[in-house]
Amino acid sequence: MPPQKRPRSSSPASPKAKTALSSPAAAVAAAAAARASSALGAASPKKFGSPVQKALSSPVAPPALSSPQKGGKKAAAPAVAAGSCDPDLPMTPDGVIYHLACKSSQLADKIVLVGDPGRVEVVAAQFDKNSITFRGSHREINIITGKYKGTPVSCLSTGMGTDNVEIVINEIHALKEYNITTHTWLSNKERKPGAVHLIRIGTCGSPRDDVSVGTLAVSNHAIGMDNTCRYYQEPEANKAASVKALAKAANATQLGSVGVYATKAHQDVVDAIVNSVEAHNKSKKAAADKQAYVVGTTASGSGFYGCQGRAVGQFRGRLTVPDLVDELGSIRFPVGSGKNAQVEKVVNIEMENSALCYLSNALGYKAGTVCAIIARRAGALREFATPEVAKRTLANAIVIALDALVTVPAS
Repeated sequence: MPPQKRPRSSSPASPKAKTALSSPAAAVAAAAAARASSALGAASPKKFGSPVQKALSSPVAPPALSSPQKGGKKAAAPAVAAGSCDPDLPMTPDGVIYHLACKSSQLADKIVLVGDPGRVEVVAAQFDKNSITFRGSHREINIITGKYKGTPVSCLSTGMGTDNVEIVINEIHALKEYNITTHTWLSNKERKPGAVHLIRIGTCGSPRDDVSVGTLAVSNHAIGMDNTCRYYQEPEANKAASVKALAKAANATQLGSVGVYATKAHQDVVDAIVNSVEAHNKSKKAAADKQAYVVGTTASGSGFYGCQGRAVGQFRGRLTVPDLVDELGSIRFPVGSGKNAQVEKVVNIEMENSALCYLSNALGYKAGTVCAIIARRAGALREFATPEVAKRTLANAIVIALDALVTVPAS
C-alpha cells in the first residue's frame, strides 16, 4: 500500500452544486455508510490516516478466485492476517475501493473517461437536469454519476498515462464483478462484461501532415508504446489479423527497439462514435459547424516528451526513438479483406488509449477513444491549436462521445 500522505481538503467544484466533491479517501471511507443512503450528503474533510485505516483494517475475508487456473483447478485464496483487508484488493467492508473511493452502486455501467480531473465537471454539465446522484474525489480521480438522455452514466478522470488507466480499469472490474457480501468474483456464467462500456475523451497530436488541428481522431486500432500491458497476457482480440499486421508493421520501424504492442478498440464503440459524428454533422447546416474527423490507429506513449518523440534541451540526441513521429506516420497495414479491404494509418498520439483497449478487451468490456487533435507534428506546417479551436473541438467531442455511449449495445 502506498505511503500515507496528509491530503488537502477538497472544495466545491461549483457554488450551484448541492455538495462539494467528496474529500480524499479517508472521508470517503468514513462516510461510506452515509453516502450509501444519501449520495449527495456532505462529507467533512478528515486526515487520511485513522478513518481509512480503521475501514481498511476491519476483518474482511480474502477474495475467492472463481476462475479456474492452469490444470482446471481453482487456486486457493491466499491467507490474510486477522484484522486486515486483503492487500491485493484494498476495499472497505462496505465496498469502497481504494483509488476510485466509491462503491459499485455509485458507478454506472456506461463510463466516460477523461484524463483531466477538471474536465469531469465539463462533461457532467451535459447530464440531464437534476440527475446527478454521486460526486466523489480522491487524488486525481474525480467521479460524477448521473443520467444522459435518461441513461445512467458516470464520468471519471484517470489522470495522465497508461499506468493510471491500469489502476482505473482494475478497480472498475472489482466494483462490477466482485461480490463484497460473499467475497467472491462472479463466475463466467454470471458475468455480463458486454454491459460495461467505456469511451475516453482526450486531446492528442497527429503524426500526419494532412490532418488539421481541430479534427477528431476516432481510435480503431492501438499501438502501445508503454510497458503497462506487458504484465498481462494478450486478449483474444489480439488474434485478429489486423492487430497482428499492425504489431508487425510497428515493430519493423525504430519502435522495434522498445518493443511495442498492438490491440484494437471494440467495433461497437467505433461504430457508435462514427455514427454520432455523422449525426452531429447532419444536424448542422453551416459547413463551419460540422466536425471534421478521421478514423485510424492511435499510438499511446507512457510520457509526453521523449516517449512521444519530443527532444527537449539536453535530451536532444539522446532519445531511443529519435524519429518517432516520422516512424509512426510511415506505418501502413491492411484492415479487412476482399471488397472491404483498406489500408489504415496512425492518426494520433496520446497517453492512455492502448491500456484502455488492451485491458478492456481482456475483460470483455467495450471500449474506445475519441480525441481532439490539438497539435499537428508533421510536415512543413506544424501547428498547435489556439485555445478557441481546442475548446470548440473538445466541446463537440464531449457531446459526440456521450451520444455514442448511450447507443452502444449491451450484448
